[in-house]
Amino acid sequence: MAKQTINIGTIANDGTGSTLRAAGDLINDNFNEIYTSFGDGSTLSSGFITATSTDIFQNKTIDSANNTLTLDMSEGTLTGTTAEFNTALSDGSFATLAGSEILTNKTIDTANNTISIVEADISDLQSYLTSSSTATLTNKTFDANGTGNSISNIEVADLASGVLDTDLTSVSASDDTLASAKAIKTYVDTIAAAGIHYHTAVRVESPTNLNAAYNNGTSGVGATLTNSGTLAAISIDGVTLSLNDRVLVYNQTNAAHNGIYYVSTVGDGATAWVLTRTTDTDSYGASDPNALGEGDAFFVKEGDTGAGELYVMNTSGTITFGTTNITFTVIAETAVYSAGTALTLTGTTFSVTPSSISSTQLTSAVSLQILDSSGTVVKTIYGAGS
Repeated sequence: MAKQTINIGTIANDGTGSTLRAAGDLINDNFNEIYTSFGDGSTLSSGFITATSTDIFQNKTIDSANNTLTLDMSEGTLTGTTAEFNTALSDGSFATLAGSEILTNKTIDTANNTISIVEADISDLQSYLTSSSTATLTNKTFDANGTGNSISNIEVADLASGVLDTDLTSVSASDDTLASAKAIKTYVDTIAAAGIHYHTAVRVESPTNLNAAYNNGTSGVGATLTNSGTLAAISIDGVTLSLNDRVLVYNQTNAAHNGIYYVSTVGDGATAWVLTRTTDTDSYGASDPNALGEGDAFFVKEGDTGAGELYVMNTSGTITFGTTNITFTVIAETAVYSAGTALTLTGTTFSVTPSSISSTQLTSAVSLQILDSSGTVVKTIYGAGS
């Protein structure tokens, strides 16, 4: 029955309104309908939506704007059977997504006021786990093992710390376990650093500390050593150097100033000589021909003490120029020969120059015979007094 309204007329006592009896009938009819809908016809049901109600949902909040229903189970006891709950969540009810039921096989734990979802349709789950989804998964295990199963398009930058296991010790003894695996960068760097990497040879090495002021340039690039002693042309280990000659410096009091330099200013009696870090050693890099790292090797070509020596830079790890101590060690020594009086050296062959030998260079008891390639004596030189 629709709601009935008492006609009160246009103005008071104008004779157009309902009579008193008719008005009373309308009121009674309205109340009868209310009591029938919310009670037994004579008494209202006071427990319709209360903590003691037998209705399976309590403390309901309906958001019609967003089509959501919130259940607050913090008070009272969740009652009802699984069958009743399933009926409430049937197709076409509030628990739908595009007309399909989201939850299946619900378990109601009335003791703890919880609802457990035993199983979900994969199609329904995929509706949530989309490329635009912001859902967070906690303590989930993805098993991609098997034909056709894969997890792809995961950027390393998006992985949290510790997701990738870089420990290779468990498979290090197996030749086939990692036959096609990509190695971790830190592992490769460590192996690469352990080898020998040859750079362009240096002309000389400095066997002692150079009296020079150090400037670190820009983090090592353009770093210099400038003569702080007596002004003169630069000469190291008995060799007068020229512009751009490479020099190994490894005995500085501050080991952070050691390194490979080139002569950028020769200097003289009025100008200080200057050494500048070479471009292939003024930045850090493991196994890099254009950077300095552990295992980099430098051969010394000349010098009274260093000629023929092979030095290796043995500082481990990252080098911060101007701060990290840079050290070198000799790993090989090769004899370097030079021609003396009356001799010439071409490659590995010494030759005698007869015209450069005089009798005064020989004792009275010694004579020197010069032979040609056939063994014929071409000249005999007798010692003085012979």
